[in-house]
Amino acid sequence: IQQRNIKRLLAYSSIGQVGYLLLGIAALSPDAASALVLHLIGYVVTNLAVFTCVILYYNWTGKEEVDEYKGLAERAPYLALCLTIALFSLAGMPLFAGFATKFILFQAAAEQDMLWLAGVAAFFSFVSLYYYLIIIREMYLGEPEEKTRFPTPWLEYTALTLLIGGVFLMGLYPKPVFELVEDATATIFVSEELSSSEDLVEVP
Repeated sequence: IQQRNIKRLLAYSSIGQVGYLLLGIAALSPDAASALVLHLIGYVVTNLAVFTCVILYYNWTGKEEVDEYKGLAERAPYLALCLTIALFSLAGMPLFAGFATKFILFQAAAEQDMLWLAGVAAFFSFVSLYYYLIIIREMYLGEPEEKTRFPTPWLEYTALTLLIGGVFLMGLYPKPVFELVEDATATIFVSEELSSSEDLVEVP
């Protein structure tokens, strides 16, 4: 939490995602495996959006300290909005991919009587929200050192818009992606069961 470099802060927060990996692995069921893969997809999309924002800001300013994001909402409102959405998704806030995928993962864990482990993971999601709010506070409440607006790179903003769209889509309607993942993981589990049953057959 004391880390002030935004890239390192995001990297350290990524370590917390290992807990969700362990949650999905510990549950060890087809539903848990599907939920885990869905969560990883949502996490990758969200993380790409976050780092697109961070890299764009660094390319403009050469700065990467949290307190150097002061007033970003005034100088580049769309970039600040996209970064805010992506950070809320990482923290698992409702409406965004991070919430939907974690909720499905928690459900799968609860079905395997691992509700306590899901509770621990949820607690760390709230902890991560604290340091994401620090970044958001700087962007919206901090006073910018300069008043000049940043440029509007249409190519980068188009890519960013698609990523943010993915964050919303997976947050509001994750079912299509989940069904695709479920079909894939079901095939893997069926293959493993067939392989196990073949191993049990005695060869005359």
